Amino acid sequence: MLKSFLYWIQVILYVGRLFLWIQLERWKNPQKVFIGIAMDGDLGDMVASEPILPELAAKYHPVHITWICHPSYFPIFQFHPLVDRMWEQKFTLLTHILLRFNPFDHFFALHLSDFRQDSVTKISIKNPKADALNLRLDNYYNEHTLLEVASQLADLGKLNIQPQLYLDQIPYSLPFEGAYWVIHTKSNNGMRDWRDDYWMSLLNFAMDTWSIQCVEIGQKNPLPFERPGFKSLVGKTSLIDSMKIIRGASFFIGLDSGPTHMANAFKIPALVICGEFANFKTYRSYSGAYQNPNVANILFNTKGKADGLSLETVKTALFDAVQKTQINLEKL
Repeated sequence: MLKSFLYWIQVILYVGRLFLWIQLERWKNPQKVFIGIAMDGDLGDMVASEPILPELAAKYHPVHITWICHPSYFPIFQFHPLVDRMWEQKFTLLTHILLRFNPFDHFFALHLSDFRQDSVTKISIKNPKADALNLRLDNYYNEHTLLEVASQLADLGKLNIQPQLYLDQIPYSLPFEGAYWVIHTKSNNGMRDWRDDYWMSLLNFAMDTWSIQCVEIGQKNPLPFERPGFKSLVGKTSLIDSMKIIRGASFFIGLDSGPTHMANAFKIPALVICGEFANFKTYRSYSGAYQNPNVANILFNTKGKADGLSLETVKTALFDAVQKTQINLEKL
């Protein structure tokens, strides 16, 4: 009981800091409309939701936008011209409280009910707007892209707009020169992964067929693969650096994951390996470039998870994707 009481005090004090900061910003910028956005989700959700920012700015101009999320995701909008402040989702209960009392002119929670549960109080975070729209964890992918979910929760209707990512112009220095491809082979929970032995065979096929150089990115479990022209940077780069590596790529091969959403934001030609996820047999994650089959081949295993796709099926899909996007490839 005492632990819970002290925890609530910490949360309330933290919320109070946010209220005080917003009041100070209001005093400095009395003409602006203050918007708060809470996205306690995943990397891909955040990238996919980016188009709501220019739409909100156009709707409520002039705006002051605060994006609330885990600090590991701050770099996504670090250079975004429409985000004035990234605020840490230090407590899961922050969104729970802000849905009831908040200092903003408009506050939008971009999560679905029961997506998060507070570890101390065991309160499951509900989102009344999502419930009213009948957007639930068991049905949101049935008819909607991630952007369509976020834009409805932000009172913008169903948007279908190209997401954008903003970075500084300082390039990431790779240990080789020339064009390169990027691969991302591991999802956060492993549910979307393909087989390592297939990945390595696919890499050999791609490097033999197109004489490409390739960089593997990600945070865990790099492929046990070595070959001249291949470089694994798994666990060795920051989020900003990973975005820069993707931005400079000629082609991208990955899973339905955060880096793939970043590749979509940079319009990098791609092959995306997908399969059953949770209770969804098929689904549409992307808006913008990756809805165009001439930019990205979204390859689905309609009979199970991604790891059920055969090597030959993926090789054929890769060959077709490269042929369609050849104009975008820089041959070595």
